[in-house]
Amino acid sequence: MAHWLHSLLAHYGYWAVFSVVFLNNLCFPVPGDTLLLGGGFLAQKGVLSLWAVIATGTTAGFLGSNGGYWLGLRYGRSLLKKISWLRVRPEKFRQWERFFGKYGPKVVFFARFVALLHPVIGLLAGMWKTPWRPFLFYNLAGVFGYVTLYTLVGYFFGQKWEIFKSWLGPIALYAVLIFAALLTLGVFLRHAVHAFSAGGSSSP
Repeated sequence: MAHWLHSLLAHYGYWAVFSVVFLNNLCFPVPGDTLLLGGGFLAQKGVLSLWAVIATGTTAGFLGSNGGYWLGLRYGRSLLKKISWLRVRPEKFRQWERFFGKYGPKVVFFARFVALLHPVIGLLAGMWKTPWRPFLFYNLAGVFGYVTLYTLVGYFFGQKWEIFKSWLGPIALYAVLIFAALLTLGVFLRHAVHAFSAGGSSSP
């Protein structure tokens, strides 16, 4: 595990996990996934508690996404309209709003497992007015699933990371991870756009 990550978690423990995961889910570009992997790794070493890392990460991700939802609901639409080069027409706003009204809670859940999408899904859900109560349920379920997954990967495979890194080489390893994340994102967006188009074509 990287020295800076080990030092951060060793000194600040659960506060580091909470702060970074919270900010990551509030749309800040900080390494929330990396902190969860590191927390799982240190839990395997006995430095941290596995279940405490999962509970801390879940609470932080849930609160961060709720904050993102509020920001999207309060400021997202008006900010999007001010970005003139996007040229989002009113009918597109209505179509996206219908899409998130119908599929938004499920999108919130599955987007949790797409590395490049989950930090902003709360913001998008709020921007397109996903119903609040279903959002809370699917957000909590998604956050718990994603935090548990990343923490357990760090717990069981943290030591093998260095083996993979030395075998593939650091550049090749990160290229594989980025490619996998982009491929997953592409599949997700393809299905989302298809559903979006179908909803738009069926509208009066």
